[in-house]
Amino acid sequence: MKGNAVIVALRALVYALCTAVFIWPLASLSTAIAGGLGAGLGVLLGFRLADSRLRSLFILLGSVLGAGLLALLIAALARSSALAEALSPAGFFALVDALRFGLLALPLALALSALSARHRALAFVEVGLGGMMVSQLVAEHRHGAINRPFEIADPILSVGGDPSVVFYALGGAAVVLLALVLIMERSIVRLVLNLALMLLIVMAAGLGASSGVLPRPEPQGGGLGLTGKPEGKQQDNKHGQGKGRERRDNDNLEFRDQEQNKDKQTPVAVVLLHDDYSPPTGIYYFRQGAFSQFNGRRLVGTTRDGLDRDVVDSFPVDELSVPDAPESNSERATLESTVALLADHTRPFGLESPVSFQAAQNPNPERFKRVYKVVSAALTGDFMTMMGRLAGSPKWSAEDRAEYLALPSDPRYAELAQKIAADLPPELSKDPMLKAWSISEWLSKEGTYSLKSKHATAEDPTAHFLFGDKVGYCVHFAHAATYLMRALGVPARVATGYAIDESARQGGSAILVSSGAAHAWPEVYLDGVGWVIVDVQPERTLDPAPEPPDADLQRLLGQLARGIRPLPPDGGPPGTFWKDWLANAARWAGTQLGRGLVSVLVALYLAKLWRRLAPSFARDTSLARVAYRAELDRLAEVGVTRRRGESREAFAERVHAELPSFEQLTAAHVGARFGSQRALRHGRPELTHLSTRVRLERARAFAFWRRVLGALVPWSFFKAR
Repeated sequence: MKGNAVIVALRALVYALCTAVFIWPLASLSTAIAGGLGAGLGVLLGFRLADSRLRSLFILLGSVLGAGLLALLIAALARSSALAEALSPAGFFALVDALRFGLLALPLALALSALSARHRALAFVEVGLGGMMVSQLVAEHRHGAINRPFEIADPILSVGGDPSVVFYALGGAAVVLLALVLIMERSIVRLVLNLALMLLIVMAAGLGASSGVLPRPEPQGGGLGLTGKPEGKQQDNKHGQGKGRERRDNDNLEFRDQEQNKDKQTPVAVVLLHDDYSPPTGIYYFRQGAFSQFNGRRLVGTTRDGLDRDVVDSFPVDELSVPDAPESNSERATLESTVALLADHTRPFGLESPVSFQAAQNPNPERFKRVYKVVSAALTGDFMTMMGRLAGSPKWSAEDRAEYLALPSDPRYAELAQKIAADLPPELSKDPMLKAWSISEWLSKEGTYSLKSKHATAEDPTAHFLFGDKVGYCVHFAHAATYLMRALGVPARVATGYAIDESARQGGSAILVSSGAAHAWPEVYLDGVGWVIVDVQPERTLDPAPEPPDADLQRLLGQLARGIRPLPPDGGPPGTFWKDWLANAARWAGTQLGRGLVSVLVALYLAKLWRRLAPSFARDTSLARVAYRAELDRLAEVGVTRRRGESREAFAERVHAELPSFEQLTAAHVGARFGSQRALRHGRPELTHLSTRVRLERARAFAFWRRVLGALVPWSFFKAR
């Protein structure tokens, strides 16, 4: 099996480049070159071994053994103090790494190239390995992790580049290299199959790399109306209170059953705090929308001019002051922050109670949708300091106050609210803040958090939740709390935005906002303070806790939002990087090797099963061929195979003593292949009878245990010629 010199050279080049591309982001350039040279040399030696009389099994076992011996030799070399003293530390480690990658790549490439040269069915393994290299390199780049893998992203980001470009370049190079492997295939059928396999691999790599920008979260922010294209500035009618504002589509706060936020950890924004601020509740709330008008079934955005004016409807072009924003006082502090949006939002959001928004220059237009600054009047006191405040604003009209107190006509709301408030001390039972707090505490203890609720189809979803199983998510809890607070005469509304635990800040000034942080919560209005968050925190949950934010990604996006060229984190003491890398590489290799072996075994058994069952489905014109092939497979299982250069007729004559019927089956196959009319007249019953006789003769000639063991070998059909 002599390969064309050009084909051999191309294969060596493909192996060398694939290996070098895989190693280069993870090691030095010299190590990548050494690995590529080792792989290329392995291909050249592999083709020579493929032409030799050495059996494939011995080539495979010899390569594995050789790789093991080389690994031991390199380990011994790495412990050589004499060589370390002769070279500088950097040179010594570079030499060891180059030898490690180069010498280990050689036997692996040798075995794969030799076996694939003999058995073209193994070409899919070559293509699969190439695709696996690309997809594994960029797999962590999904879900917005633009800083992963660190070994590739950090050097690129440190010089102001975008890792996405490099990922695409790697993917394009892999496609070209895989195509070079495929053009060596001379069989049209195999070429089509390999092209289909390559397409699947490229698609998998594309899913791993995603796109050059961060993934988009689920439209409409999982029913909270947070993300999506902004609808522009609304035109307010100053002459009528009931007709002043048009309700937008995303002002409808939805109840959903089996709520599933697939993009739970997708970054949607990064917030930079200009001041050190610790919220009294331990949670940063970023308000974006408010829902206060009861439409008979749920709360929606108000259509009245004078209400909820602290929520703006458009992004700032220059500077935008927020009407009815709370003033700074003993309960509130003025804080500044910068918001860099990674995804489109319907409105701007800001920390708790924004006072003004101002457009800011986007330091990275390819990464951020828009950037703006926010001045907020954030609460600094807890609920105890706000006791004694009156509920509502003296500026409200009777109609305004009535809207903030509207609730369903179901009397159970008032009954339950009175029951909860009855547990308050008599001297404090009329305090609005304490009433609201008691409602929040009761729901926190009695309710169970779960995204997989079943209340959306009810006429009143909130009543179905509150007076039913009390299992729901933030929209249910916020509505229930708002209705109960209103039933006690406390003006309340539902606000939406993002809620992020203070621990997620991790000591820095950047806060990573993900789509999974989307939240709805109740608020009450206190005179002199403004809207105060009285959130419900269920003590029981049926859903797993969300993963903590990626600290490195949070730091990186914060630096990008500041317009600072990000630098890679400290690598620790000398040698730590390589120890960690080798440990991770060994772990990855073990996992991928296990998965690959299982996949290969399944594919081999399926191929073997198909070749065995093919005679039952074959057409009459091809039955002689597939029946003969099936019996060759069975003979190969017991070690009876045609020798190199031996004709089919000579092989049949050699095994005539044990398998006399096989000679007739061979004659039928050879005759059908050469168009013999007599052979073509062999009918299906006759060929089936011949195959059955061959199997019976095989059963008499070879022991049962030998046949069973042969059937368990998944690659036995490769020996059939």
